[in-house]
Amino acid sequence: MDKQKILIIFLFLVIIAFSIYTAKNFFDSYTKSIFDMSYSKGYTDAVNDLIKSAEDESCEVFSVYNNDKEVNLINIDCLYEE
Repeated sequence: MDKQKILIIFLFLVIIAFSIYTAKNFFDSYTKSIFDMSYSKGYTDAVNDLIKSAEDESCEVFSVYNNDKEVNLINIDCLYEE
């Protein structure tokens, strides 16, 4: 094999390696952004559910739990109603 063919093969392999590296970085970035958006959406939904439960006009105590921990909450405005 002459040097020109070896150089062409080497450059081709470098281009392939660079393309794979770039594609992997793009995919990892895309996956992380999807994960971050999902986490943020879940957090927002949970907070909105807490607010909705606290603003309920019946002024009843509601439970919030995570695994084995549970607390009972109520809107503080309900405590001051006459």
